[in-house]
Amino acid sequence: MPTASFLLTPNHSLQSPVLAASGTLGFADTTEGLVDFAEVGAFVTPTLTVNPRLGNPMPRTVEVTGGLIHATGLPNLGVEAFVEQDLPRLRKLPCPIIVSICGETPEDWEQLGAMLERTEGVFALELNLTPLALHEEGFVQGAIPSESESLSRIRQALKAVRAQTRLPLIAKLPSVGIEIGLAAKTAVDTGADVIAVGQAFPAVAVRLSSRELRLPYVVGGLSGPAIKPLALYQVWRVRQSISAPIIGSGGIMSADDAEEFMIAGADAVAIGIASLVKPSTLANCAKRLRYSPQMSQ
Repeated sequence: MPTASFLLTPNHSLQSPVLAASGTLGFADTTEGLVDFAEVGAFVTPTLTVNPRLGNPMPRTVEVTGGLIHATGLPNLGVEAFVEQDLPRLRKLPCPIIVSICGETPEDWEQLGAMLERTEGVFALELNLTPLALHEEGFVQGAIPSESESLSRIRQALKAVRAQTRLPLIAKLPSVGIEIGLAAKTAVDTGADVIAVGQAFPAVAVRLSSRELRLPYVVGGLSGPAIKPLALYQVWRVRQSISAPIIGSGGIMSADDAEEFMIAGADAVAIGIASLVKPSTLANCAKRLRYSPQMSQ
């Protein structure tokens, strides 16, 4: 039987090139019987911060044509609570665990890297490098830094985490604020093993009946089918710039979509919103890619 795997690093491989993307499935505590994790290459956790975060006020999501705008504010209990409460359950899944992290300062990144380096059951780290503006009560995708600021953030984060851990590092690049090929090359040159492409794009929604902006902090991140052509471009562009492995995501709703990302240059795909609509999408994509001609090239 044809098989497809994903070589994260020369010493770290996954049984499938299809990953459960960060956030959509929470901490896998509400998905029992819905997702066949035995078919999944890895489960990526929601993004963790050093300290607990309540997240943004409601509403946090808005349905739009072809997608979903979300502005959660990274709600989480903090990395220590995750290690004590959620990770023991996640270790029981039949796939590796990749932990998504985000620091506000180099010291935060160092602390996250150091703690997870010595934690059993962590396969790799995904650094959420979306340009984040710290609001009074949460993170919002809003203020887009200059390209030089974005490059500095990427370098600082990767240097800080790499100094604390030998775990594989996945740099999840921002969707805006920097030329994506340059961002990828900078990340690889600074210590990233893998590049993840396909973050949500800044977006705004309006409630016409009340003539108001719909999200409390105005700006959210657009995900879903609407961004697929943009994400495909970014995967293609990154493949022109680096030879390191690429995880592509953004609007993958079917096995056909997943295969398109592989043709554009991805080595693996991460599936998010589709799992909310149809939880079997992860397994369906994994089964398709086993037989994809692209995987045998």
